[in-house]
Amino acid sequence: MYTILIVDHEADTLDMLSRLLRREGYTVQAAMSAHQALQMVEIDPPDLMVVSIAMPVMDGLELTRRVRSGSRAFRLPIVLLNSIGTPFGVADALGAGADDYLRKPFALRELSARIRALLRRSQAVPSELPLLRILPESLTVCVGSRQVTLTQVEFDLLMHLCAAPNQLHSTYDLLAQVWDYPPGSGDTALVRNHVRNLRRKIEDDPERPLIIQSRHGRGYAVRAQVRVETQSLSSPA
Repeated sequence: MYTILIVDHEADTLDMLSRLLRREGYTVQAAMSAHQALQMVEIDPPDLMVVSIAMPVMDGLELTRRVRSGSRAFRLPIVLLNSIGTPFGVADALGAGADDYLRKPFALRELSARIRALLRRSQAVPSELPLLRILPESLTVCVGSRQVTLTQVEFDLLMHLCAAPNQLHSTYDLLAQVWDYPPGSGDTALVRNHVRNLRRKIEDDPERPLIIQSRHGRGYAVRAQVRVETQSLSSPA
């Protein structure tokens, strides 16, 4: 049975959606603030979140960004609900990292159908993070049974990302930390090209990367278990 977390500061909306989803057979959790939702996600992640954009203090867009950038449930499917009269649209929702978007008022059967579709899609993605074995002495990375050798720059870039897995690094942060450019300077295309080359080497499908992920306008993050090994592959056991 799937667990769905509903986040909305309006009690009537929480009650309506909770009754709908329980009738559909889901286990339902409810939070009346984004801060409460973040705590719940970190303690026991649900299978999907339905989040209202218009909330005081922290809105649904910021909640989505925080789940995507720092939570251990960063792959959690998120549906954002928007109210009439807000300045936000579908581009804002998807840019924040939402998987789907509905504008109020909406048909309850449409929300239910979209939830089912997102849950089917999420179950098709492996839940365990891939393992990256990094061998600095030989500039080598092992991904599963595959072994690839990187250039020095590619290796330095990957090591910087792996120093803080699941944390987003902006393009200018990478230019400063990996290439030693002064803060706020450098060619952003340099980072994009090296990330593209890294993905070609370590991703099973570079066009749909699972290890080096990006958020538009926010940067890149490594989603993997990282193990740095000091012994090179050619060294005796």
